[in-house]
Amino acid sequence: MIEAKRNVLSPSYLKTFSCIASACENSCCLGFTIRIDSETFSKYKVEDDPVIRKLFEENIYVIRSSSAKQDYITINPTEDYRCPFLTEEKLCFLQCRRGEEYLSEICASFPCITNIFNGVLEKSATLACPEAARLALLQLEGMDLIEVEEPNDTRNFVYNCLNTNDRIFQNKPTKYLSELREFTWRILKDRRYHLDDRVVFLGAFMKEVDRLEKAPDVDRIPDLILSYTALFTDASAMQDITAISVSQASRISLFLPPTIRVILPSIESDRYLRCFSKFLEGIRFYDSTSYAQVGKCYEEAYQRYYSPFMLEHGYILENYLLNYVFMKLFPYDLNGNSVYYCYLLLAVNYALLKMQLVGISAYQQELNADTAIMVIQSYTKAVEHKYPILHNLIQVLKQSHLDSLVHIKVFVKD
Repeated sequence: MIEAKRNVLSPSYLKTFSCIASACENSCCLGFTIRIDSETFSKYKVEDDPVIRKLFEENIYVIRSSSAKQDYITINPTEDYRCPFLTEEKLCFLQCRRGEEYLSEICASFPCITNIFNGVLEKSATLACPEAARLALLQLEGMDLIEVEEPNDTRNFVYNCLNTNDRIFQNKPTKYLSELREFTWRILKDRRYHLDDRVVFLGAFMKEVDRLEKAPDVDRIPDLILSYTALFTDASAMQDITAISVSQASRISLFLPPTIRVILPSIESDRYLRCFSKFLEGIRFYDSTSYAQVGKCYEEAYQRYYSPFMLEHGYILENYLLNYVFMKLFPYDLNGNSVYYCYLLLAVNYALLKMQLVGISAYQQELNADTAIMVIQSYTKAVEHKYPILHNLIQVLKQSHLDSLVHIKVFVKD
């Protein structure tokens, strides 16, 4: 009998991905509060194994205020942020005892992220997974999307199901999300310009899309895409859009204090806390150090370690951004925020990663691919994955009037 299969659109790296289980240096069963579906909960409620039943009674909590299928129950981590079902060998006790089919939808599919976009099944992987991060980020020629097949009975946890023809999007940029996604992908992959410039250019474009939404005149988005496509091929226009001149001391004094104020108290991961501490120590960010001194340390590390490394390995951050925009359906936001807000999230993630890589390179007096991957993976798991942290940072930047395109350009560009 021929196995029924379906088509899936995914980045090419996913074709070779497989979980490395106990060999993983940062298990996906660490650092998360795990939410699982009602069908799995129904199965767990009738469990007759006394050992498993006791674990369920002690560690599973019903979220009675939620009506969403995936928010029905939660498995809270232990004090050291481990899933209570994780064994000393870093394997799932439930899977070992009952098999993979006993896992919840999210546990069975993680780190894969599935969206259904205009009827097409799209699948990528969050870079919170070290193995996925290695495969995704180390693609020298850049990330490509391919169509593959998977068995119809493959378990997927669907994060978004979106149809841009829905009437609710009639006067929203989402109406043209297919075109916006294709434009974003094309800009981020074009290596004629430095990645900083590509990110800034994308911000200028999204600001215009935001303006059209407020007009409202979203049906001009296709023309705007044509206009900005032409601008992107004009070196003089690109210079006008992306140029900025600011000292590192000014840049750090503007953005580092709010970043520390929001992110540092929110860090629950020892692995990421070590990264963040090395970053601050690398740029000599102490109470007794002036911003001029910090800026000097930063600039020296940028020129000595970061810039030479990225000259050869710039594809790492490019691949991070490409994976991000595909996985997030960028510039769509499930919470109804604007396309410019989506851009702010992307730009802040990018700028924070750059800044941390520079600081850690100063601390280690070198920068290599292993370090870059570890920092990106740790950050993704500890910060990017936890929406309230970045949302709070965006709000702080807004309150300080640091969310304009000019300020974001300062944050993004070295």
